[in-house]
Amino acid sequence: MTGLRPAGSGDAEAIAALFSASRRLLDFLPELHTVEEDRCFIAGIVLRDCAVTVAEADDRIVGFIAERDGWIEQLYVAPAAIGAGIGAALLADAMARNGALELWCFARNTAARRFYERHGFVAVEFTDGADNEAGAPDVRYRWVSGAATHTSGR
Repeated sequence: MTGLRPAGSGDAEAIAALFSASRRLLDFLPELHTVEEDRCFIAGIVLRDCAVTVAEADDRIVGFIAERDGWIEQLYVAPAAIGAGIGAALLADAMARNGALELWCFARNTAARRFYERHGFVAVEFTDGADNEAGAPDVRYRWVSGAATHTSGR
């Protein structure tokens, strides 16, 4: 990996392509949006409303993280780059800038759940998915710098 940098509006296409490819790996989710809708979401919402950091390798975006108000809204790595430490670098960068972070993760995304738990995130809420677009059960994770958090379910 070459490094991390703040995303700019010119990165929308590359981020959206990575987002679409990564989401399609989650075969337990229904395909809710087209690639074009994903591009509009990234360009019109994520890049507008979030602080987005990209990871680059060989002058290509290979991962990104989008943060807003203590929440990780998105964290995706290019399918071909999974396992290369890119997600860990993006997450470590966000953790270094925040005293606490929260995120939602689909319950069936066991690889992502292991990843977050390895990095000190603790499951604090479990849902049946009624409140997310995919209708898939999810887990809310929390990380607090230097503090233990306790799990509570509903």
